[in-house]
Amino acid sequence: MNGRHAVPAPDPGPGAAPPDHAGFVAVSVRLTGFDEFDLRGTGLVRLYHDTTVEQVGRPAVGRFLADLDAAGGDPDGITDETSRDIARAITHLWYLGVWPQLAPSTHAALRREQANTAFVASPEAYTEGLVWRTFHGHPPGAKPPGHGTWATPPPGAPVRPAARRREGAA
Repeated sequence: MNGRHAVPAPDPGPGAAPPDHAGFVAVSVRLTGFDEFDLRGTGLVRLYHDTTVEQVGRPAVGRFLADLDAAGGDPDGITDETSRDIARAITHLWYLGVWPQLAPSTHAALRREQANTAFVASPEAYTEGLVWRTFHGHPPGAKPPGHGTWATPPPGAPVRPAARRREGAA
């Protein structure tokens, strides 16, 4: 023995995404408006990537990416109906944790055998939905905001002017 031990690479954990999901994260940044740090912080990159591929298939994902590239990376510039629906579905998944029902025309065009029904991706998807972050809220029953947080307005809330006392009033 030479006294050296191989140090295994750290396990990224069940929800962490390996570097090969970087492209999915980059596309998701464009679709959601959230940065990579926030998306990876949900722990759901791998699940959402795999869900997307399972629901629409690799060829459709490839066409969607080509259409997004042709639109200069702007999701609003995608003209193909199927690719627009895929973009909508991925965005929906990130915000609500639910894979939505696709438009019937999209489902027919994809020729997939999966049922065209909405479903919750995982129990964590509800609590990590981006929707809660858009208004600094918390998912009821899942992530309490903490004791006393109701005493201060959320970030960005309008400040109400202090009540004025009338002169002469007791």
